[in-house]
Amino acid sequence: MHMTLHREPKASPRVRLIMIACLVPLVAVTIAGLLLLWPDGPDTDLPGGGPTTNAAEGVSDTEATVTAVDASECETGETDPTIMADCVVYTAEADGQDGSLYVTPDAIKAGVGVGDKVKVLDFTESPDRAETGSDFVFIDYDRDVPLLALAIVYGLVVLVVAGFRGLRALIGLGFAGVVLLVFMLPAILDGKPPILVAMIAASAIMVIALYLAHGISTRTTTALFGTVLGIIITGVLGAWMTSWANLGIAYTEDGYLLTDTTNLSMTDLIVCAILITGLGVLNDVTITQASAVWELATVAPDLKGRQLFARGMRIGRDHIASTVYTITFAYVGSALTTLIIVSAHDQSFFDTLTLGEMSIEVVSILVCSIGLVVAIPLTTALGVLVVRSGVRPPRVPARSADTARPEATDAPAEATNAPTESSSQTPADSQPMTRREALRRNR
Repeated sequence: MHMTLHREPKASPRVRLIMIACLVPLVAVTIAGLLLLWPDGPDTDLPGGGPTTNAAEGVSDTEATVTAVDASECETGETDPTIMADCVVYTAEADGQDGSLYVTPDAIKAGVGVGDKVKVLDFTESPDRAETGSDFVFIDYDRDVPLLALAIVYGLVVLVVAGFRGLRALIGLGFAGVVLLVFMLPAILDGKPPILVAMIAASAIMVIALYLAHGISTRTTTALFGTVLGIIITGVLGAWMTSWANLGIAYTEDGYLLTDTTNLSMTDLIVCAILITGLGVLNDVTITQASAVWELATVAPDLKGRQLFARGMRIGRDHIASTVYTITFAYVGSALTTLIIVSAHDQSFFDTLTLGEMSIEVVSILVCSIGLVVAIPLTTALGVLVVRSGVRPPRVPARSADTARPEATDAPAEATNAPTESSSQTPADSQPMTRREALRRNR
């Protein structure tokens, strides 16, 4: 059995030089943007603090354990959580000290019970303790252990399935989180241009995460360029749509807080959100398309450019359909409670989608989908150009003198099938045979 092994195609030296010439300015602009836009002002503290803080004197946040639940003061069969918040007595222990715990009606409905770990506001040292009526006030459940356990399981699954490449992907994910928390969010609060900050952050994340997870190669660089083009298209389209659709209105408490206490524009923040939302999806489709083109060129190096592009786009079309579903269903899952409320209204569903925060999500889904749909053929075409640049046409082996010499027209066909004599024959034995002798020998 004969097996032909194909080598992975490589770009030509000229194309590699062009890719480096485009990559170096991208990296330089990214580094310069990080230095110029790095937040240099003091940390911005918004009024009201966070969900676990309280500005009252002597109040602190801590963790507690529910030790007792007494519902004897409630009427038999009482199930209204608003009433139960007043008649049920909860006791909790925090830092070795027992005290009364006030639990909100929504937490009672969720089922706060003995042994639960909760986060509370500690009023034991506050002069407002008597007015509050409780030593501790419930904030939320303590989810540190289950979330940490889930993160560990996720990391182990990635390592088992993807191996060392999965480890590099996790490191890239950690780097992306650092860029967002250390650079992007503080820079926006510091008054830097939000859209420019988001573009620089996206570029830094792409360069490091892609090369870290997939290695330094022309294939990864092709995916990087495809992602950059997709991000540019997404950003331009997002900025245009947010302006045209007049989406610069705050519809949530967080939006009101930012617009009232800072100089941030809701329009710019929406565009930033669209860019970051589309970044992960674009990264996914571009690296997949680049890999598809390289694998097709490896197993079928004789494919022409048009054929390679057509076969790559067959994979890309399936990816487009599945990714569009992914974006839509991800939003439906995250906004399920809002959609349930919307479906219960008498107003038509289409009218509801064009109002308030729903319209922002619709624009985000459509803009990100357009960006990834356009990025797939762009990445595929770029990958074909890079791959085909390094493909050499197969060499035709030179014909030997015996095969190149034309046969005599009067030579019988049977003579060509006659077995050759061994090299040990004498000159006498090698004399040409007559046609009759050749036929007799063949029989």
